[in-house]
Amino acid sequence: MKNELLSFRWIVFLVLFATSSLLLIGHRVGNQGFYVLLLLALSSLLLGKPPQGLVFPAFAKRFWGLHLAMAGMLLAILAYQLLARDFAARSFDYPSRMALFILLAWACLHCTARMFGWLQWSYLLAALLCTAKMYVITDGGTTRADHVDFMPIIEFADMTLLMGFFTLVSMRYTPGGTNARRLLNLLKLLAFAGTLYAAYISGTRGTWLAIPFLAAVAAMILFDRFDTRKKILLALGAVVVVIGLFSSSAHVRSRILAAQQDLTIYSQDSASDTSVGTRLGLWRTSFMLFTEHPVIGVGRENFMPTLQRLGEEGKIPPVIARQIHSHNEIFYNMATLGSFGLAGLLALYLVPGIYFARRMRHASSELRAVASMGVMTSVGFVVFGLTDVTFMWGASDNFYGLFMAILFAHAYRLEHPSSHPVG
Repeated sequence: MKNELLSFRWIVFLVLFATSSLLLIGHRVGNQGFYVLLLLALSSLLLGKPPQGLVFPAFAKRFWGLHLAMAGMLLAILAYQLLARDFAARSFDYPSRMALFILLAWACLHCTARMFGWLQWSYLLAALLCTAKMYVITDGGTTRADHVDFMPIIEFADMTLLMGFFTLVSMRYTPGGTNARRLLNLLKLLAFAGTLYAAYISGTRGTWLAIPFLAAVAAMILFDRFDTRKKILLALGAVVVVIGLFSSSAHVRSRILAAQQDLTIYSQDSASDTSVGTRLGLWRTSFMLFTEHPVIGVGRENFMPTLQRLGEEGKIPPVIARQIHSHNEIFYNMATLGSFGLAGLLALYLVPGIYFARRMRHASSELRAVASMGVMTSVGFVVFGLTDVTFMWGASDNFYGLFMAILFAHAYRLEHPSSHPVG
């Protein structure tokens, strides 16, 4: 029996390590990792082999708020379809990656805290692989690709950046003696710098916007030996340094200047076909759709047809009528799912973020670092969603759902050492 449990535990760990390392590299890795973890969770329940120290009904009851929040988007879609009587099963696919958080977390909890500690190397590996991939697809930053295999370059740059920050804060629990830790932390710093470089050559302004916020969270962890006042000052200093480094680049300045020019053109002609102007027009149109359908919105499947109809009626410019989404997560969910969509999205962002933020003052430096990763995931996706609809892409849904489950389980095992599995 013990050997069976150990084998099961190792299967879960290997799935987590492979998935977190390769989710952004292989086309089907995210989906395969999700379904395998789902199968392992169901097997655990059906075969009566729960994670040590846990009972599923009590686990579901204790963390019901977190489970419900992670299912927020799926519930919003379900509410729309029931009230509008407009059913489309495919709309549930991507949100299910987060809605089934309860089962993903249950599978993850079979691992020990020690195993979760080993996942720091999967974050490092992911950061290195993603940096190399970004370099290849952009020809060293000389070209700007729109897509990276199975996702837009915007989403790839976003999640590559998060893997870099995960690697950075994992320095707080690097194992080994003093010299070994120094060497390994240097490697982590280089991997983190690589993801900053990847963000830089991606030319993705939405990703750049998130860097100061993530840097502030990271600074609060890396400088946690200081008092609150000094930590805040150091965090602000880190943000200023990062902004200074990026703003000193001619490439970054040219992208910012292009955005300013787009705003000027848009102020003179709201029908102009510019990147920033199109986004502003979409946000205004999406908010208009929300005010017309404030409860359930127009529906995910009806967003494009609605824009096309408004374009044919001459109510919106042709460039707006051709778009597939709002280029803003909040406006898109308000337009397509109404108040249910807004509530579901805010719950998805805020509840996990608050859960992890409360653990950033724990006595364990490893737990503080893991909690900061959870906060970074929430904060990062909020910022990423300001300029794009991140959850429209399967890789983003897989990333958010899987890493929230991994980080939750890691934090739980550290916070409850008495319930640790043996081995």
